[in-house]
Amino acid sequence: MNLGIRTLLSLTLAGIVFITTSLVNGIVDYEASHRLRNELGEQYSELAYQMADRLDRGMFERLSDMINVSSLPTIRNLNGSQAELQRNILETLKRTYGYYAWVGLTDVNGVVLRATGGLMEGVDVSSLPWWKEGHLAPYVGDVRDSEMLDRYPRQGDPTQPLRIVDFAAPILGPDGAPIGVMGAHLNWDWVKEAASSLLQQRNKDIELLVLSKDGDVLLAPENTPFTKVTLPDSLKGNETHIMTWPDGQKYLTGFSGTKGFLEYSGLGWTVIARREVSQALGPVRQLSAAIWMWGGSITIIFAMIGWMIAARISRPLRELAASAEAIERTDSQLSYTESFAPREIRGLAAALRDMLEKLRNREETLQRQYSELQMLYEGSPVGIAMIGQDLNCLRINTRLADWFGVDNTWVVGRNIHEISSELMEWTKPVVLKVLESGAPEFGIEMTMNESSAGKSRHFLASCLPLFEEKKASAVAVALLISEMTAQRQAEYFATHDTLTGLPNRRFLSTFITQELAVARRQNKKVAALYLDLDRFKDVNDNHGHDIGDALLQEVTRRLRQVVRESDLIVRLGGDEFVVVLLDIKGVSDVTRLAESIIKSLSAPYIFASVEVRTSPSIGIAVYPDDVSGESQLLSCADEAMYEAKKSGPGQYRYYADLHGAEE
Repeated sequence: MNLGIRTLLSLTLAGIVFITTSLVNGIVDYEASHRLRNELGEQYSELAYQMADRLDRGMFERLSDMINVSSLPTIRNLNGSQAELQRNILETLKRTYGYYAWVGLTDVNGVVLRATGGLMEGVDVSSLPWWKEGHLAPYVGDVRDSEMLDRYPRQGDPTQPLRIVDFAAPILGPDGAPIGVMGAHLNWDWVKEAASSLLQQRNKDIELLVLSKDGDVLLAPENTPFTKVTLPDSLKGNETHIMTWPDGQKYLTGFSGTKGFLEYSGLGWTVIARREVSQALGPVRQLSAAIWMWGGSITIIFAMIGWMIAARISRPLRELAASAEAIERTDSQLSYTESFAPREIRGLAAALRDMLEKLRNREETLQRQYSELQMLYEGSPVGIAMIGQDLNCLRINTRLADWFGVDNTWVVGRNIHEISSELMEWTKPVVLKVLESGAPEFGIEMTMNESSAGKSRHFLASCLPLFEEKKASAVAVALLISEMTAQRQAEYFATHDTLTGLPNRRFLSTFITQELAVARRQNKKVAALYLDLDRFKDVNDNHGHDIGDALLQEVTRRLRQVVRESDLIVRLGGDEFVVVLLDIKGVSDVTRLAESIIKSLSAPYIFASVEVRTSPSIGIAVYPDDVSGESQLLSCADEAMYEAKKSGPGQYRYYADLHGAEE
């Protein structure tokens, strides 16, 4: 297509405006959508949180009603002498909070004695979950349909099942034993009213849903076509999400889970605040339409301006083209003479001469740099290889070829599957992954076993993708491998005991610092057991240090048999050991382990027909019950160990018990 300069300039200006409008619209659409979605998401999450808080507080208040009223002296007198007073209390409670569908008292056998409106009096409810649980302790049940109350006249649509939440609390006699149960059925309509009241203060277009722990829909707008929802993990993690719901519609969704309130532990409900994406992000779409309207108008205006400008500049450009054709027909030595060449042409010619000279200088520099890089490539302590997309080796330095156990001249051009090497087998998956993804991989540690020497060599590898211009996928990879054997051995011997192979005091200090930080964040407990072997000095004195060392190694083996793999065993030195228990549920876990250790280590030891007997004295400290830091944990466990040793061999003591006795 041969277009004139006027047409090209007009189209260029119009295109620039169009592209600018598209970019601006895209940026505005993205930023506005992103910010609006985040702002609305925060609002929806906050709304869901407020609804969840209302549910938790409401359930707590109703549970408190049961607990408080069941403890009244009048209610506790179930022999019938105060029946009317009891009915008045129950009716008053129902009037005080109108969403109680039923409130009643049962005897110890589950027969309803008194109830609001006289409903179900004389009925045996001992088989119902609320009575079974409420007979033992205060109870809150999940949402369910009430078949019993549906038999009686009630408010609302009688064609719809009555949905209720059960509350119950035991009625205790003077001796503290249960003599009956106070129960109540709360009409689920209270949640609908709470949601409606909350939305009146916010935005009526937002929908609130309540899901059970299993995803069953407990509350939803009318005509909702689904009864169960599975929430994506991303929604729970981000608290706001654009989610496609079972009805096929996309909603901007905020999430909050109920967490309970004070004594009420919660039922694991989930509150969802949502709104259709098209409605929630409607203002962004309107802004985008306005940008396109103004952009189209400006495009037309700039096209007209370009047409007029092109008319003024096309004449000198035509003259410049004629001059260029004349220069092309003349001798190259006489082109661009300053006597007739325009200023722009003279400037262009000078720029071309300078560019050619720089290109020649740059080529010479590149040749010199290539030679220097070749020396560095071969002399590098790092093994380097270039592997193409077809998995053929393009280049490899001598060091890496030696590690592969092949000649570097043989490797070039070979497929990596032809290279039989343990180190090559380690690197194949990394090479394939980087070629496929185009993303670099760093810090891959590898271990190569040398069976003849019985030793292991440690390597650290990185793999970098190589691209060519205008190609989206990697055309090759650069594989970089360095040996880390000396560093790994130094790290191991610095943190481990050479006799037993257990971590030492230095390792323990770092480990406890890290684990206490984790326990502090996750509100978990950590226990330290400080062990000292009884009569160990006698073993060394009577049988020699060889037997003493063998005893320490056998003690290590027995400890590993009774201690969990997730916990840590440390030798501090001599006959002192420390066991660190992570994520303990209670003191009973620690007690069982201490008793198991004493039983295992107290069994006889036989070394070359020599029988040795010993036992551990154990001191126990628990974080955060006893201490608040690393040094305190060990020192308190040490102090408790010395108290255990005073009590005789094979004993354990808790630091908390020790100081409790002193107080």
